[in-house]
Amino acid sequence: MKYINFSKNKQSSFLRLIKKKTNYSWKQLAYFLKVNRSMIYFYLNEHSRLPYNHYIKLCELAKIRIKDNIKLIDIKNKEEKIKIPKLSNKFAEFIGSLAGDGHLNKITYEVSITVDKYLDKNYSNHIISLFDELFNIKARKYIQKNKVKCFVYSKKLVELLSNKYNIPVGKKKGKLHIHKEIKQNKNLLKAYIRGIFDTDGSFHRHHKKDAMLGIISKDYVFIKELKNALNKLNFNASLSNKNLYIYRKEEIDRFFKEIKPSNMKHVSKYIYYKKDGEVPLTKELLNR
Repeated sequence: MKYINFSKNKQSSFLRLIKKKTNYSWKQLAYFLKVNRSMIYFYLNEHSRLPYNHYIKLCELAKIRIKDNIKLIDIKNKEEKIKIPKLSNKFAEFIGSLAGDGHLNKITYEVSITVDKYLDKNYSNHIISLFDELFNIKARKYIQKNKVKCFVYSKKLVELLSNKYNIPVGKKKGKLHIHKEIKQNKNLLKAYIRGIFDTDGSFHRHHKKDAMLGIISKDYVFIKELKNALNKLNFNASLSNKNLYIYRKEEIDRFFKEIKPSNMKHVSKYIYYKKDGEVPLTKELLNR
């Protein structure tokens, strides 16, 4: 397939010119090219090259001259080589992280997990290492405002995660479920909950000297599944709308001992809590 070989920043300038000439929004341009809106931003940020046929269509739409001497590059799609791992504790943890703050895209074949730029700095490195260890893929980071997206592009990985492990493609609400193999194995279930807690969990104060461990999800059916999973592991979890809580001190201690969170944001708070008798506020944690 032929792509435009723009020099640095020229592809972005071309797209902004098209937007100005046509008065189209980025969403309208995506619809015109029949691509996902996120793909337009990949073109705009020059993370992906603009296909030659898209260049022709955009020039015709904006009524600007198609250059005769424009440089082209022919990129042949090579067969992907990724490692297909067996369902292990680390794989179950990765699947849990995806269920929390992950995303699968069927248009760009992106697999990504997005975390906080400051609070999850160490955890983003952990995610990168999971991509490498599990699938032998070098993931990249994309930093935008206060977020860090850890991502790869892989059709085979999207198909593996969606077809075999039922991770929803696109919007997850109403589609999330714990995979049956994970439900049936307590060690896998603990690892899966670790991934969920690392991404969608919290550990904070409940009154001055008490702590509260929580997991949040907009999917009520899924949060009920998580409650049942925690009950299966003998945790007394309370459900309130989209929030799942553990209050008992001995169960919080056992959660950190058995689930073993990978996100230092939570672990650091727990260490300070055990030492000082109260959970530090998030702003206090950043200043320590």
